[in-house]
Amino acid sequence: MSSLGPLIREFQRDAAALPTDALRTEIEIGFEVLDAAIRQFHSIRPGTGTVDDRISATGDVLVATLMTALYVRELATRPVPDTAWMITGSVN
Repeated sequence: MSSLGPLIREFQRDAAALPTDALRTEIEIGFEVLDAAIRQFHSIRPGTGTVDDRISATGDVLVATLMTALYVRELATRPVPDTAWMITGSVN
């Protein structure tokens, strides 16, 4: 990864283009990917694997974290749907 700038801009564009439901789904998937990347990182025992293995595992964790954080950030900027009428059957 030579520069995070282009990667961040790409994730921001992707997130902004998604409908809210799809964005929520992508965030859930992102957390699953992050969990798998962390497990991969922790599976490399000290003294085993190559430096490239450790660098790759670290990069996977960083990218999954960045992607998920940017998608969560995009979701947080969106208006919260008013669903009170769905629960009560009327709008106050």
